[in-house]
Amino acid sequence: MELQGIFELVEAGRIDDAEERCRQSLGRNPDEINLLGMLGAILLKKGELDEAERHLTRTTELEPAFAKPWEDLGALWMARNEPGKAAPFFEKAREISRTSARLDPRLEHANRLRKGGDTDAAAQACQEILKREPDNPGALRLLAMIATDREQFVIAEGYLRRIVTRLPGNVGAILDLCRFLGDRGRYPEAIDILERADREVLEDPAVQSALGDMLGLVGRSDEALQAYEKCLAARPDDVSALLGRGHMLRIAGRGDDAAGCYRRCVALQPEFGDAWWNLATLKGAELNDDDMRTMQSIAGSSDLAPHSQVGVRFALARALEERRDYGAAWEQYRIGNAAKRALIRYDPVETEVSQRNIRQTFDTAMFDREAADTPADKTPIFIVGMPRSGSTLIEQIVASHSQVHGAGELPYIIMITNALHSTDGNDSRYPEIVREFDAKALTGLGRSYLHHALRHVSGDKPYFTDKMPANFQHVGFIRLVLPQARIIDVRRGPMATCVANYRQLFAQGKSQAYDLTELAEYYLLYIGTMEHWDTVLPGQILRVHYEDIVADFEKQTRRILEFCGLPFEKACLDFYMNKRPVNTASAEQVRRPIYDSAVNFWKNYGPYLDELEEILAPVL
Repeated sequence: MELQGIFELVEAGRIDDAEERCRQSLGRNPDEINLLGMLGAILLKKGELDEAERHLTRTTELEPAFAKPWEDLGALWMARNEPGKAAPFFEKAREISRTSARLDPRLEHANRLRKGGDTDAAAQACQEILKREPDNPGALRLLAMIATDREQFVIAEGYLRRIVTRLPGNVGAILDLCRFLGDRGRYPEAIDILERADREVLEDPAVQSALGDMLGLVGRSDEALQAYEKCLAARPDDVSALLGRGHMLRIAGRGDDAAGCYRRCVALQPEFGDAWWNLATLKGAELNDDDMRTMQSIAGSSDLAPHSQVGVRFALARALEERRDYGAAWEQYRIGNAAKRALIRYDPVETEVSQRNIRQTFDTAMFDREAADTPADKTPIFIVGMPRSGSTLIEQIVASHSQVHGAGELPYIIMITNALHSTDGNDSRYPEIVREFDAKALTGLGRSYLHHALRHVSGDKPYFTDKMPANFQHVGFIRLVLPQARIIDVRRGPMATCVANYRQLFAQGKSQAYDLTELAEYYLLYIGTMEHWDTVLPGQILRVHYEDIVADFEKQTRRILEFCGLPFEKACLDFYMNKRPVNTASAEQVRRPIYDSAVNFWKNYGPYLDELEEILAPVL
């Protein structure tokens, strides 16, 4: 076993060899908690306390029920001659040792079976443990992981909730459940669990960092910033919280402060690819020659973790692009995209089948039924389309109106349709299940959406925006449950859109963006789905072309406002003066007046786009 070999090197006094083996292994599996904990312990033994603290802290975040790294953190603070700070870590280690089944050989065996792909045998081993110990948290957690591997999400959630019921004050159990919910897009539930946790749990730095992540994803950026800062007050060098704080400062338009957070991240952890990428894309924080040399050295390392490789390659590409070295930039984009594609699960056939099912289900007859009676005192304005198409600009224009609140990208339509897709005890799934709903059921779904969405809307403004691009596939569902909604489809030239997507390292989702062929095919699916909505919902969707906005801004602005039922206001022309938080990749762009330099920027990469152009030929 790899870990055993490292341990034997430590026992033989070959500390440097053990460290090297540990780093090599982590390069292949960066979140393997045993290796992370072992590296932290080795560095502690060598007296390299700052780096040891980072690895040990990361280990406790990934597996809070692992006692040894807590004990090592206590020893680390003793080595710094700060016994007052060491005491809580030793106490935490003792508490875990009393209650944790982490080192239970039965669980170790079951986990090895799972990692080896024999999930049936792993599940059976866990069930044998539960026959004798019905509430064994380790067995329940492993069963939840197995169920998640099998995409049996309802079963997995049941196990995780059972652990929380059994251990209500256990930080690790609560974070496991909340991260599971977050991965399913159920952010409000996860936030509610964290905010209602016991005070001792809520004050845990890892909980505050996780809460910041969730709050940021649903657009509550001021509260997210506070959560990150609470985490950093306890752990000033927590790079995850520093990165999150940088994002929230960036959203608020505080670019210099955001850059300071990203710089601190790479100072603490030079291989932190996400921090390099955010520095590279932050206006006014251009990467200098020293930065370039550092990133090139990191990118060439054979020990670099795959996720770090992605961020560093994208950052190099953007920096080279700023220097107008487009050939070298494209090569870095190519490497970065290939590395990212290897890390994610995306099935283009599954996507095509899903969208075909939606088009077949939401036919003309679907809209002849009795309409939902959803409250109409608040009117959502849905802005849909491909990512990087100009949708953030359109939202900023509309949200500059005195009657509109800009709510950003809300996950709730996707959250509701996902919940319908995974309903237990019914053979029907989304979208087919919608055929079974009467007006009362549709009204309930519309009210559910408004219940969640209006938590993001301040004041008494009668309109609000929801700028989730992927909602384009759910336009029919939106029309059924929210009859009062306005729907705007923002479109940009196919080549420009696809190149812009390929150049972007998205924070989450957008899995179709990391392969040019898959990206082009997805664009064609988008066009086909929007053509379907035009057929079954004629005149109910406003199409806005980014190039038309640039060419005749005021005319298009008046057209958009008229479609929404809003009187013209000059503030919409001065959208760049609006200081509202903007949580997208275009945050800096929409703080500038209209410019046309982005329209044909994609042509700088023309020599590398033959395949893309061939696939997109039907819509060019």
